[in-house]
Amino acid sequence: MKRSTSNTTSFTRPTRRDFLKSAGASCLGVCALSHEAMAQIDAAQPEQAQVVLRCAVMSDVHFNGDPNAAEVERFRRAVDFTYRFAQDQPYKNFDALVVVGDMSNHGVEQELTLFKKEMDAALHEGTRALLCMGNHEFYGGNQDFWRGVFGVEPNARYTVNGYQFIAISPEKGTMKDGDYLYALEWFEKEIEEADRLETDPNKPIFIFQHYPVSPTVYGGRGHDDWGLEDLFDTLQKYPRVINFSGHTHYPINDPRCAWQGCFSAFGTGTLSYICHGGEGGKYEKYPAGSNNFAQFYIMEVRADNSVKLMPYDLITNDFFDVVYYVHKPGDVKSYEYTDLRYSTSAKPVWPQDAYAKVLEVSDDGARCELKQAQCPDVTHSYRFDLQAFDTRENAWKDDDQQYFWSQYFLRNQPETLQLTLSGLQPGTAYRAKIIPFNPFLRAGDKALEISFQTKPSIYGNIDHGADAPQPDVLNLYCQDGALVNLPQNDLAQQKKIEIVGAPEIIEEPRLNNTQVVRFNAQENYFKIPFTTDEYNTLRRATIGATFALDPDGKGVGAVFGNTEQRGVELSVNYDEKQLAFWAYINGRYHILRAPVTLGEYVTAYGVVDGRTATLYINGKVAAHEQARGALAHPTAPELQAFCLGCDIEAGGKGGYFMKGAIAKAQLFSWALSQKQIENLSK
Repeated sequence: MKRSTSNTTSFTRPTRRDFLKSAGASCLGVCALSHEAMAQIDAAQPEQAQVVLRCAVMSDVHFNGDPNAAEVERFRRAVDFTYRFAQDQPYKNFDALVVVGDMSNHGVEQELTLFKKEMDAALHEGTRALLCMGNHEFYGGNQDFWRGVFGVEPNARYTVNGYQFIAISPEKGTMKDGDYLYALEWFEKEIEEADRLETDPNKPIFIFQHYPVSPTVYGGRGHDDWGLEDLFDTLQKYPRVINFSGHTHYPINDPRCAWQGCFSAFGTGTLSYICHGGEGGKYEKYPAGSNNFAQFYIMEVRADNSVKLMPYDLITNDFFDVVYYVHKPGDVKSYEYTDLRYSTSAKPVWPQDAYAKVLEVSDDGARCELKQAQCPDVTHSYRFDLQAFDTRENAWKDDDQQYFWSQYFLRNQPETLQLTLSGLQPGTAYRAKIIPFNPFLRAGDKALEISFQTKPSIYGNIDHGADAPQPDVLNLYCQDGALVNLPQNDLAQQKKIEIVGAPEIIEEPRLNNTQVVRFNAQENYFKIPFTTDEYNTLRRATIGATFALDPDGKGVGAVFGNTEQRGVELSVNYDEKQLAFWAYINGRYHILRAPVTLGEYVTAYGVVDGRTATLYINGKVAAHEQARGALAHPTAPELQAFCLGCDIEAGGKGGYFMKGAIAKAQLFSWALSQKQIENLSK
C-alpha cells in the first residue's frame, strides 16, 4: 500500500516504497528494501543474484494437539506457499524448513507427534527439516522425548547446499540466563568447526535457537527483554553469523527484528498469536485480534553469499513491503541494522492533509479519529499528552499519557485510526497533543491537537472537594446483620453482593458495638461483580477500609480489592506484620508496604492519582512512590469483581483469605487528598 506524505510546503515526500527503492539504488550494504528495490539490485547483478539456497524460517507454531486448530492450517499453508513460490522462480528448490522452537504448547506426545506427522506430510523429498527446542517443549516433555519423536538431536550442526546451520536447544526451558550454558562448550567447538570449513570470509553461518540473544533484536533488549545472554560472547567472535530466534511473538515487519553489531540477528515471529512487550507496559500487549496473526520468512542465499529475507503474512497471503538484505555477511563496516538507528532513524511526519478529531465522548472517555503519520520505516505508535482543566484552581493540569499502536504490524495498515481514550474524569474539559513515534521510539517534531469535554459521571454528581466525601463506587458496611452497599449514586441498588460461605457479622465492643464482619481465613467472603465500563472509571481511585487483623493469622490475606491479572487491593502479610497496597499501573504492580499493628483496628487508604501511589494508615502517609500512569484492571469477565475478605484467583474463585474483622470498605473513582483521608480516618 502506498502512503504518500508531505510537509507543509509543496514538496512531496516519497512514499515508503519510493524511499526504499532509492535506498536500494544508492546502497549495496545492508538496507531495509522494498521488493521493487530488491529487483533493481538483482537486475544490476544477475550472476550474483542467482539463488543457491532457499529456506522457510518460522517459530512458535504452537500445535495444541488438535488437528483442526488454526495453527495446523497455517503451518500447512506456509509450507505449501514456499513450494509454490519456488516453482515460480528460476531456482525452484525449497531446500530447508527451519523451525526455531515452540512447535508445541507443552511438548507432550499428542502435540509433538501431530507436528511431526504434519511436517512429514508437507515436506517433499529434497527439503530438510532443521529443528530446535523452545521453552514450551519442556512444559510436559524433555529432551529425550523430543529426540525420540523427531529422531534428531536437540543440538546439531547441519550442512545444506554447502552452508552450515547450527541448532542449539535450552536445557530445561527456564527462560532465564544460563539455559544454554550446559551446551556452550559443544556450541563453541561446532561454530569453530563451521568457521574453519567455510573458507570464504563472507559466506554466512546460520545459527538458530529459541530465545533471542541479548542485547540484539526486538524482544531481546530494553524494556521488553525476553532474551538470554548465554551465547552473545561466542557469537560476537564470528561476524558472518546470521542468527535466528523466536519466543517473543513480536511482528517480523518491525525493523527492530533485524539487528547487526558484531554479527547479524533476526527475530522470526509466530504462526500462532502476536504480542508485544508493550514498550515497558505503556501499550496494550495483545492488540485486538491478536490470535489472527501468522508470519514467517522465506530466506534466499545467492551466489555472492548475500542473504535476502522476505517477511510473509499468512493472513493476507502477501509479502510485507520490506525485504531484509545482508549484502556481505562478515563485513561489519557495511552493517546498517545497528543500534545507531535508535538515534538517527527518520522521524514520522504528518501528511499535509493530516487531521485528528473527536467522534464521541462518554463520562470516562473519548473516541477519536486521526489520519496516520508517515515514516520511511513505519509509524509505530502515538502518544496522547493529556491535560485536564482543574476548576478548583482554574488551571490546566497534566494528566495521563495514553499510548496506542498504529497497527503497523498489519500487512494492510489502515490510513486512518479510531482510538479510544479511557479512564478520564467525568464532566471535565480535556485537551491533548498527539505525537507520532517511529519503531525506534523517536518522536515526530509536530503534534496534532484535540479538545473535548467528558459527560457527567455515571455515578452522579459527587462533590470531590468535600471535607469528608462519601464514596461514589462502593460503600460497604454492616447494618441490621447484613453487609450493605450504599454509595452516593444512582447505581447503589444495581450492585449485587454475592455471599460465599458464611461470613459472621457481630457487634464490636471496641467500636461502640458497631457491627463488623468477621473472616476466619476460610472460604468465607463477599464478592461484588464489576463490568469493564465500571472499571474504566477507575483509572484514578481511592480504596480504603477499617479493619482489625488477628495476631494468629498466617501468610498473606487480602482485605479488600482484586489483583488477579491487574487491579488494586489492600492486603496483609501476617508473618511480617506488614500492610500492602497493590496497584497495577503502566504494565506492572506497584506494591507499597508499611508496618501494621495486628489485633487493633486501623483505617487504611490507598490512592492512585496518575503520578503517584500513596498508602495511608490512620490518616498518615505510610508509603509513597512515583507511579505515573493509570490503573489497569482485570479484563477477563470471571475476574471482574471486588472481594471483601479475600482476593480473586484464576477462574474467579477466592484466594488469600483474611483472618480478622472489617468494619467498612470504600471505593472512590477519584484520588482523595491527604486532608480528606485524615477526616475519613478519624
